[in-house]
Amino acid sequence: MDCSRVRDLLPDYSVEILDARTRAQVERHLAACVACHEELRAEDDVMALVEQFGVRQPPAGLFNAVRNRIEAGDLVRERPAWWSWFYTRPARAFAMGTAVAALALALFLPTGPGGTGSLGRLPVNETISSGPTSTALAGSIRQHAMAAGEGPLADRVAWEAMAQLAVQGQENRAPGVQ
Repeated sequence: MDCSRVRDLLPDYSVEILDARTRAQVERHLAACVACHEELRAEDDVMALVEQFGVRQPPAGLFNAVRNRIEAGDLVRERPAWWSWFYTRPARAFAMGTAVAALALALFLPTGPGGTGSLGRLPVNETISSGPTSTALAGSIRQHAMAAGEGPLADRVAWEAMAQLAVQGQENRAPGVQ
């Protein structure tokens, strides 16, 4: 039997609850191993101290004396807890200001590389300015704006539709007019 297994069994060996076969194996190991024998002796010494001093009772009235000192306010913290700063007026004002600034940034900054926020503008195609193509293009842009939030493919479909309208508009123009 190895030392780690014997050290796990030492508490059971010392109170004599091991079966005969395991007890004999532990005794053979203890006879050959000085370190495990010293471990058993240390455990027995600790148990003797617990049996000798473990029965001590606290003095009468100790609980009431401690409770009375706490209720009287004799125990005062020398400094406030580190987290009590969060309850102060400057901390609350700072938190409110940060929340308002984050909300303002979310409302006024553009949403992405090609996206538009409340300050961003769509580019205007100045080559098609009048006629039936511009009306169709305006309707397509409105459809694009409505479909942009519906899914990742909606945006691409709208742009392809606008490109087709632009190509049709260039084909419908009179030759020589640019």
